Amino acid sequence: MNRLLHLDVRFLYVILVVSIMLPLYKPLGLPLRVGDPARMAYEFVDSLPAGSTAIICADVAPASEAENWPQTLAIAKHLMANSHKIIIVTLVPEGVMYGDRLVKQVAPDYGYVYGSDIVLMPYRAGQETAVQALGEDLRGMYDTDYYNTPIEDLPLMDGISGIQDIDLCAAFTSGDAGWWFIRQIEAKFGTPTIVGTVGPGIVGHLVFLSSGQLKGLLGGMAGAAEYEYLAKTPGKA
Repeated sequence: MNRLLHLDVRFLYVILVVSIMLPLYKPLGLPLRVGDPARMAYEFVDSLPAGSTAIICADVAPASEAENWPQTLAIAKHLMANSHKIIIVTLVPEGVMYGDRLVKQVAPDYGYVYGSDIVLMPYRAGQETAVQALGEDLRGMYDTDYYNTPIEDLPLMDGISGIQDIDLCAAFTSGDAGWWFIRQIEAKFGTPTIVGTVGPGIVGHLVFLSSGQLKGLLGGMAGAAEYEYLAKTPGKA
């Protein structure tokens, strides 16, 4: 006890800093209780046929990054691990910044070739009307990608004539984009949909999970962590 009383307090600070920084540098991957919404999302993505194409709506912004970005990464990595093709869209201006991260920082780890395996589309204004247009005329929404490459020069888009060629829409948002995709894409065209939402949005989406209109739901950082755990890819959550 006397030794503890006379212990140099700086030593305790060193232990505290190491204890905080180590899990941030190398996530521990502690066991989690996984809820049905995240499990349903994981199982649906894992069951997609080989060569499927998914739309990721990365409506991520700095204010929602702590929750939406880990969700986006978790599902994007799972899609890439299974060699599915990815089209990234966004309905918020900041979203292209996160889409660019997926393209340049994440996709290369999975051997993805830009234009053939993954593409990033530019921001489109219009909110729900933009989602409606995405469903009704996917090819007509974009003349070029985010990097100003003509759509016809992107091999991935050769086999995409419309929303009927998309096997999954996954929307990550702190706003209403999840409901827009349910109303304008899933309800009208039957395209399977998964939503990642921030904590306050969880309850409003559960009814669509129960009705089968959502194939899965990631709620807040906890939902992202559960998905990471299932996919065995511990990350930011």
